[in-house]
Amino acid sequence: MKTFGLYPTVMVVALFFSEVTAIPIIRPRASGWDLATELIKLFAEILPIAMKAFPKDADAWNFQRNPNMCEIEMETTDGANCYVSVRCNDGLRKYNEGKATWNACYKGGRQYFNDPRIGDFSVNFTDTDGIDGQGLTSPVLQVKDIGDWKAIPVTDLAFLKQQDEDCEARNGANCGTGPYICTWLHFYHEDGRTRRWKCGVPKRGLNFPGLDSNAPTNERGYRPGWCGVHVTQYQKPDPSKDQYRLSAKLIDQNQNEIGNTADVIEPKVELSSRLPLPFFVKSRAVDSDPLDFEYDGVKWDSNNKNNHFCSVGAYDSGKREIDCGFTCN
Repeated sequence: MKTFGLYPTVMVVALFFSEVTAIPIIRPRASGWDLATELIKLFAEILPIAMKAFPKDADAWNFQRNPNMCEIEMETTDGANCYVSVRCNDGLRKYNEGKATWNACYKGGRQYFNDPRIGDFSVNFTDTDGIDGQGLTSPVLQVKDIGDWKAIPVTDLAFLKQQDEDCEARNGANCGTGPYICTWLHFYHEDGRTRRWKCGVPKRGLNFPGLDSNAPTNERGYRPGWCGVHVTQYQKPDPSKDQYRLSAKLIDQNQNEIGNTADVIEPKVELSSRLPLPFFVKSRAVDSDPLDFEYDGVKWDSNNKNNHFCSVGAYDSGKREIDCGFTCN
């Protein structure tokens, strides 16, 4: 994986240029930069695993390519007139439309919102006349379900994307390739008096590298709704007499593991978990047969792509991977 090429002492900012010319160098604020650096460290740890299945696009706000995500736009004009919107694949919701009801539209003021797709969130413009330009700048985005209001330093994360784009435009070495959480939309003085930023955050209970949304769990310690089962099925050493070996795990609506069983050689496997009822996995006779599943009186097999959205991988090195979803209220 390519490195992110962090430079903690200088910030090279450029949106468009036709040749290598003098680019303004701006020093970032240390506190926000530290937060951004910590997020990038987290990306570096989990990205090799996360990129195998998600995201499909390195830009977190691209909800068309990353349907688990929503796009948040933040805007101010003339150091006031704060505005935010949330757009997901089910539509756009505008907050403070008309720019008259934002009670904390000032430096250090934190405004709270609720969107049913992402839950409670807040925006705080922490500076004025910062590297984003004149007016209210340096927004900090926070979402309750992400790290219990973990601070997302929008400006510093937008800079990381801009730095990588600048590196690539200059044919630099080891330019970063994401993932990216935030970007600038308007920040140059010549862009006018409006400042705009865009970030991507996951829907409730879902995730993106560095951003894990965990909605509240119930008394049994899991998030009900739509759960998943992942099974590894191993081929029989001797098909004439042996049974299939199965390893399985259950995932809740928050995409957290809530139960598992490993290396069970039985035709029917019962998974104990935080769910109130047992979950069953059953193998059949030959490699091409589907697996059978049962939970709460509902039965289906791994060929079911319409209601349970099952996916079945090909056998590779003596095993195959199978995933299905199911309702887990």
